[in-house]
Amino acid sequence: MRFAQTIAGMEITVVVRASVRVPSPLHVDVVAHGPGRGGRLDLALRSVEGGGASSGSVRVEAGRPGMYPVVLSVARVGPHELELRAGAERSVLPFTVLVPRAPLWEVVVYAAFACAAVALLGALVSAAMSRRVVATCFGGGFAVAVVVAFTTGLLSSWFGPPVPEGAPAADAPLGRPNAQPVIEVLPERPARRSEFVLRVELYDGSTGRPADDLVEHHAALTHMVVTSQDGAYFRHVHPTRTGPGTYEVRLRAEEAGRHLVYAEFERADAGGQLVSGAFTVGEPRGSASVAEPARPAAGPGPPVTVPARPVAGRPVRITLDAGTADLQPWLGMAGHLIVRSQDGGYLGHIHEAGSMAAENPPDESVARFGPRLEFTFSFPRPGRYLAWIQYARNYEIVTVPHLIEVTAETSPR
Repeated sequence: MRFAQTIAGMEITVVVRASVRVPSPLHVDVVAHGPGRGGRLDLALRSVEGGGASSGSVRVEAGRPGMYPVVLSVARVGPHELELRAGAERSVLPFTVLVPRAPLWEVVVYAAFACAAVALLGALVSAAMSRRVVATCFGGGFAVAVVVAFTTGLLSSWFGPPVPEGAPAADAPLGRPNAQPVIEVLPERPARRSEFVLRVELYDGSTGRPADDLVEHHAALTHMVVTSQDGAYFRHVHPTRTGPGTYEVRLRAEEAGRHLVYAEFERADAGGQLVSGAFTVGEPRGSASVAEPARPAAGPGPPVTVPARPVAGRPVRITLDAGTADLQPWLGMAGHLIVRSQDGGYLGHIHEAGSMAAENPPDESVARFGPRLEFTFSFPRPGRYLAWIQYARNYEIVTVPHLIEVTAETSPR
């Protein structure tokens, strides 16, 4: 399981490694993509059903991205919670410990071979004692057991995959309603250059209770994109779960004016969902207003290639040349393209084509992608779009902004 988290000024991914048995050590890697000022990160694991707890800590060094391993212990299968604490911030990550079971066909094959061995031994002993009838019966049993073993092995693909030990019963209702969001900032109107808390509360659309059943969605419980109206301010962050259905992230306001919020998540048995909101950042008291740029802040960076006249409704190939072939996966992909319409009414999130086609994405420590990242996207309408391409190198997140003008399809005369 992978959980991207933005906590105490750090952008990290918590990787919980699989266990093959319990009790056993539980290996957890804290991948620091943006360590910021660093600091101590405390981890505490507990079983929701009781019967075991474990804790550990790592110290993330300021300015040193990389992997920080910690070893906890797990005593039983079933639902667990991993609590993270860094400074005054806290997050609780739910996951389930599963232990693989032997498939039914494998159990049948081993049992049949065991019966064949017993039958063969019985036949040999009976033959040595000149008991022909008994030896014949044992010989027949040996033949039947061997046939059963080989037939089961040949038909193994017809057997369904075994249900891991600790998996919940498959009786959850399908088609849960969308979650209803409440998006707010604390304070209500943060001042420019000040810190504020952005909070998203999710409620079930049918019961009104907190929607606390989010599942891992592209290596996070919640992906959040925050931009200023003009696009000069851009953050792709991953809020911490501070309570049932409540997700928070601490940010610093850099641009005055209207800001847009987009949160992407997935409920169990309900599919993915995108919700949005807005808030306003004010000027500090006594300061003069600052002119806002008209496009995303773009500095020197890898070149982005877009067709000269992209047409709305047609697939467009967007490429980035990172100039190096040692890019690492982030959030399970080699790269991410985030596209927002100028008015903020549309947001798209596209994954890099090559890594999206891979069945088993590599570990965050594997640097094998690049130099070319490719995205295919269809813009819904003509107009100006703000785009940001993100990828990871040396564990650090690189963000490349770009401005795209999309035209309307012209009718033939």
